[in-house]
Order: sequence, then C-alpha cells, then structure tokens
Amino acid sequence: MMPTVINLIPLCLILWSSIIVADDWSQWRGPNRNGRISSDVRFTGSTEIKESWRANVGTGFSSMVIADGMLVTMGNVADEDIVICLNATTGKEVWKYRYDAPLDPNLFEGGPTSTPAIAAGAVYSISRQGLVNCLDLKSGELSWSFDIVKQLKYNVPSWGFAGSPLVIGERLYLNVGSHGICLNARDGSLVWSSSNDIDAGYSSPLTVNAGDKRLLLMLNAKALSGVDAETGELLWSQRWITRYGINASDPLLLKDQQLIISSGYGKGTGLVKFDENSAELLWRIRDVRTQMSPGVLVNGSVFAIDGDEGDDPRLVCIDPKSGEILWSEDEFGAGSIIAVDEQILILSETGEFTVIGANSSHFKPILKAKINTGKCWAPLTIVGRRLYSKNASGEVVCSTVQ
Repeated sequence: MMPTVINLIPLCLILWSSIIVADDWSQWRGPNRNGRISSDVRFTGSTEIKESWRANVGTGFSSMVIADGMLVTMGNVADEDIVICLNATTGKEVWKYRYDAPLDPNLFEGGPTSTPAIAAGAVYSISRQGLVNCLDLKSGELSWSFDIVKQLKYNVPSWGFAGSPLVIGERLYLNVGSHGICLNARDGSLVWSSSNDIDAGYSSPLTVNAGDKRLLLMLNAKALSGVDAETGELLWSQRWITRYGINASDPLLLKDQQLIISSGYGKGTGLVKFDENSAELLWRIRDVRTQMSPGVLVNGSVFAIDGDEGDDPRLVCIDPKSGEILWSEDEFGAGSIIAVDEQILILSETGEFTVIGANSSHFKPILKAKINTGKCWAPLTIVGRRLYSKNASGEVVCSTVQ
C-alpha cells in the first residue's frame, strides 16, 4: 500500500521559528530536551485535574510534541504506521500520514517507539524500521523521505530504531549506525554518516557545547560517543556495555561538562566528565539502573526511575556527585518523570499522575490523580495548563489543570 495523507481540517498557522515559543513542546523531553520547563502552573493539594478530551492514535510508545496548537505523535493500526496531527485544544484530527510498517510486538505491544520533532513548520519522524519522513506541519504532505536501511545498509537494532530526531537549524540528527547520521533538514540529503560496525542504542541525540565544538552525545550498543556535530567525526568514546546491547535512557547533562549515564539490566549509573577531546568515567554504582525513562535534574538532585520493567522499579532521588540514594518510593512502576520549575511530575506505569516537590530529604506527594489507564511508558507532555498522557494502545488523554 502506498503512503497516503488525509487532510481533514484546513488551518491557518503561524510558522514555527528558531525561537522556542513558551507554549511549545516541540521535541522529545521538551524545549531544552532535558524534561524540564518553566511555567506559571503551580500544583497544590487543591488543584483539580479534569479530562478535556481523548483520542486514539494506534498502538505504540511514541510520546507527543506540540507547536502552534498542533499535537503530533505516532501509532500503528493494522500494520501501518501513522503520523497523526490533532488540534491540541480540542483533540480533533487535522491530518494523518500512513505507510506500511509491521506492528512487530517483541516482548511489548509493538508500534513506533520514537517521538517526532517539529521545527520550522515541518514534522520529522523515524520508524522502527528506519524510514525517516519530513511532513508539512500544516497539511501533513510529504516533503521528503530517507530510508536508512535501504540507502545506508544499516543494521536495525533488535527492538528497532527508537531515538527521537534532533533538529538544529537546517540539520537533522538521528541516533542510527555506530554514532549517528546528519541529514539536511530541508531536502533530506545526507550530510554525514557513521559506520555500521556497532548497532545504534535506543536513546535520543543530545547536543552540548564543549570548547569550540558543538558535540553530539550518542549512545550505541556498547558506548557513549562524543561526536563533532559539524563533521560527524568521532571525538571520543566512553565504553558502556549492557546485556542485550540496550542503552535506552538518555544521558542527563550536569554542570561543568559532566553527565549522568544510566542503563538497566544490572548495569547501573555512572558520572562522566568530558571535553571536546576525551571522556572519563569518574564513578559507577549498580544501585540505580534507569532502563528507559531519563531522569530530571532539579535543585542539585536527580529524580529517576530505578530498575527494569517487570522487576519492581522504584522512584529514587540521588546525589549526582556521588550516586548516593537519598530516598526511594516503590509505587510507580516503569513510569516517567518531567519537571515544572521545582515540582516533579510523575506518570506511573498504570496512569496515575503524582506531583512532588524537588526535595532531596524526603518523598511527599502534593497531588495525585488518575489520568490514564493501561500501560503508560510514554512521558507526559505539558503545554500551558494542559497535560497530555498516552498509553500503549494509543489512547491520548488531554487533562486540564484547574
């Protein structure tokens, strides 16, 4: 079946600019790609959370991105991947782009696992099988596509490509191959590529300035790579081997060119110091093992989900300087975490929403509410006073903070 676009609601849109709008969540993990935003929303014990709308977008674990009042995510229905755009206020479908793709359940429900990105009036997505699409945000029309497997002969990791696209100016970065590729965001042409000697990891690219270079941080199946974003040159590699080659949780950037790296399956957590030329593992512990969802850094402490799905994961607060666990709680399963200023927002694996203060001395809930059901691995998205959650069967729920 050929790819098709269904354009349902013509809209007049203001094009996305290079300046991040306060009410946008246009990429994986939010405006700064770290799971944190600043907002005038404050949660208290009397805050009410009310459902505004819900819509089904198909099976998968893609989270949601929002720009210019448009929500974009991915799912799979009847062995077709769907990139779908909804009105973020009403939940009404705006357009839908479809292409053949197997559901491919493999110890989980299957479907897309990457979250799209929105930049400069375009939507960028990647399938588990390596098909990259650039779609017009307004209409859903295909601008270009790039098939990573056919065009570069890359291996598909066991659970498919999962890293979310990173767009910087006219460049699109993807965690595929041994340490990523770069495409021209306007026309999809290849700018640079890496080798195929190591499978890609399942985390998303991050960028940071180091010396006079812009570094890309990429996790593959065996190491964390520091890559020159301009040329694709591999500048350094920090060995980080896990069982099954699963490095899925994004590194968490700290100050002073340091970062937290963490993986499940008994691997643990480490502190890495880096510059443009080298990296060094300062310490490693096995007590904290972030399998999928990256943590957040707030008030000098890291809040994260420790442990593998199905093996009693827990919420932990740790000291990033030493890895010391400051406190832990067991009720959230393989949930996810974002932060609004100094408040931590947790979505449990079963759809319970909890807010706590970023307190390193103890765990104290401020607010609890049930906002979704089923298996909720996709992280929350928050824009203004609207919370967006999504479960494995594709039920997107918009909840209003009152």
